[in-house]
Amino acid sequence: MDTHATRRSLLARAAALAAVPAIGSVVADTALGSPAIAADATDLPDYAPVPRSSLGPAINSQGYYVGRIKRNLYWVTDGTYVSAFLTTRDGVVLLDAPPSLGHNIQRAIDDVTKPNGLTNKVTHLIYSHHHSDHAGGSGIFGRRVTRIGHSETRRLLIRDNDPNKPAPEETFDDHRVLHIGGERIELAWHGANHTPDNIYIHLPDHDTLMLVDVALPG
Repeated sequence: MDTHATRRSLLARAAALAAVPAIGSVVADTALGSPAIAADATDLPDYAPVPRSSLGPAINSQGYYVGRIKRNLYWVTDGTYVSAFLTTRDGVVLLDAPPSLGHNIQRAIDDVTKPNGLTNKVTHLIYSHHHSDHAGGSGIFGRRVTRIGHSETRRLLIRDNDPNKPAPEETFDDHRVLHIGGERIELAWHGANHTPDNIYIHLPDHDTLMLVDVALPG
């Protein structure tokens, strides 16, 4: 191999690259092992717009949206995190309490219950799992709420020792059926998935299954 010729060739290519205007994005030049300039951004292909269904609902001025799922089951979101609640004759059953929603959870409950003459008091809180981004708003609802979750959720929350997410007083291992205010809620653990304690929350009379951080509609 003519090493002098090869060196001259590489130097010539480097000089040519140095003369290119610095526009566009940088890509790797595998021949020289140095950055080269890609095409102008205007040469990039067009892509289809994000589907409207993936944008989510419009958030109100207080930073949340509340909507009906079916009958007396509702959901509330800040555009990223989601909670759900079931209004009953005896009180409200809350499914998860993300701290990003915080006090907006109660505001959303008030939006639904007050116009309909229902109690807005959260009497039960069901944890889907122990992660702070879904359980860290639990402390807002005080000590008079009955908290329910998997036995592993209790162990992990006791370990965390965080007053913002008190450990559940009532637990189960595999299956549990709740009857609260005339409503049926089925809880099940089918093995570790997103976390060791993540559970299925099924509301059969509302045709709804809640499986957090695994099944993401839209």
